[in-house]
Amino acid sequence: MTDSAIMWLGLAAILLLTAHMIRAFRWSLLYPRGGEAPDQRGLLVGLGVGYALNAILPLRIGEVVRGVVTSRARSSRFSETAATIVAERFCDILIVAVYVVAGTAAARSGVPKVMVAFAAAVVLAAILAIALRHSARLRRLLWTGAGIFNGRIRLGVANFVWSSAEILVGGTLVRWQFTTATMAMWATYIASYQAFARYIGVPVGKVADALLLQPLSSFLAADSSALPQTQLQLYVLGPVAALLTGQLLQGSLRKFAPRPPRLSMIQPRSHFASSTRYRSLSGYNDFLDSLFSDCRAAVRGFGMAAVEDCIVHHYYRGGSDALTALVETDDRLLIRKFAMGSAALKLRQQADWLERHSICGMPVVPVVGRSNAPGSFSYDMPLYGQTSEFHEAIHSRPLREGNRTLLKIINCMDELHAASESRDAASEQVDGYLHEKAMRNAECIVQFARSAMGTDSYRINGEEYDLKEWDALRDLGWLRPQVRARRQAGVHGDLTIENIVISPQHDEGFYVIDPNPENVFDTPLIDWAKMMQSLHLDYEGLNKSASSSFVDGGITLPIMRSEAYASLHKLLESEIVSRFSADTLREVYFHELVNYLRLTPYKMRQSTQRGLAFFGCTSLLLRKYRTALA
Repeated sequence: MTDSAIMWLGLAAILLLTAHMIRAFRWSLLYPRGGEAPDQRGLLVGLGVGYALNAILPLRIGEVVRGVVTSRARSSRFSETAATIVAERFCDILIVAVYVVAGTAAARSGVPKVMVAFAAAVVLAAILAIALRHSARLRRLLWTGAGIFNGRIRLGVANFVWSSAEILVGGTLVRWQFTTATMAMWATYIASYQAFARYIGVPVGKVADALLLQPLSSFLAADSSALPQTQLQLYVLGPVAALLTGQLLQGSLRKFAPRPPRLSMIQPRSHFASSTRYRSLSGYNDFLDSLFSDCRAAVRGFGMAAVEDCIVHHYYRGGSDALTALVETDDRLLIRKFAMGSAALKLRQQADWLERHSICGMPVVPVVGRSNAPGSFSYDMPLYGQTSEFHEAIHSRPLREGNRTLLKIINCMDELHAASESRDAASEQVDGYLHEKAMRNAECIVQFARSAMGTDSYRINGEEYDLKEWDALRDLGWLRPQVRARRQAGVHGDLTIENIVISPQHDEGFYVIDPNPENVFDTPLIDWAKMMQSLHLDYEGLNKSASSSFVDGGITLPIMRSEAYASLHKLLESEIVSRFSADTLREVYFHELVNYLRLTPYKMRQSTQRGLAFFGCTSLLLRKYRTALA
């Protein structure tokens, strides 16, 4: 072997090693970024092992092992690593296709069959990626098909497919860094092939064809008649051995090096809805489940539209179609509310109300950011330190403190109503309220109950009931006399205990969240009734645990109102009577009943069990109210 030949072989190996290192850098660009520089941790090792196996074994088995090794080295999910490998190879196929088309055009020969297969694979992958991104039906079909596996594998399949689709159609492959790395990598590969071709004395096209256009063969078995095996082994395996040796030595030295400072955990928007956007794996699994099963639209929408600047810690259970989550941004923790469709309009009204009333007598949580996206809306609230839910404070502090706080809330509520009093509602307006909030919901609930129970007669905690009692709620003639107070004012609209936060940082000692100011008929009694909704049946406790089934003709309701709630309920009743009248107290109870009529359909959509529980609560309130009228 001449010095010139050794030089060409050495140059070819060095260039091939360089190309592999550029590939590892390019590969790192497909992962979410955890700092200023792309994270190449584990990629060179995985790449080296994969190339070593591809050189020996057919069918590109090394790509699978490459994914396994890399995912373990990076402590990432194999499905996401596999998605980046698919995307990387997708890009490579495009480059090879351009090379082959240019070569065949120059030679005026036909396109090889393998390239036809390559082109078909590229087109099919692109179509599937776009379809998965936009077709809920296709995602459901894939989810159903993956149901033959256990839950873990099913989620892995969903994660792989979704991650691959997001990379392919998300624009990552055409960003300047990735494009520049791709051009540099392939330029280096081609220069390496040319140097190796000069070394063995064959045209560069034969080297490229042998290594690129025989995907089902191992590198060392490729076109062995044209390429000498010993030299090919040195060329292919030498750089791989150098790569793995270098990583082994680097890993040994890293044990003695100081750890680098921890970088910010918040990453710029990645190409796909990565699990790194969720503090817990269960949170990301919830997103995948909702995305592919086409259920829980708010969870699905939140993961697609509201996580680009944050990490999701957990969701809060709520009683509406909006989703509330604790999220972490670069500088702080926030409470983020998100909704889609018609619920997004209500959420926007909620944010507007909070901003309008930020300087009024009622202490409200500030809105520190909002986001409008097609079909969705979200806004952020600060998370104050040393705060607690009023429900928690009621049960963990002396009763007299709960009484004082309740009186403060009532006084602030009265100030809000007095400062925004408007003209009395017309009869048509009240009828609209009764029709939309009472009659329509009552009809919906009766149909649900009849379907869920299969009968009109039922028992609640052993007492007999009948759906005929609900006829009153669908009779405008009965409903009209129940509403006598026509005064209107600006209202919070959802002033339950769960929407009051105890905060030592505020002068009043509390602030309120989550208004619902659009009520058709804005009677101040709605706010009193919302407070009654909490204290009468312990709505907060029910909302966290209520679940009932229809068994042997009956529903069992787990109503266990605490002594603290019972005491505050008596205080609320006495304040209503002393500030207004006994007839006003009756009317507050009617609006509480309407509140449950508005609330129960939300619970029905969550599950049949929760729907039955709140249907039972509404039945109790209806019986109690009608009995008090008699």
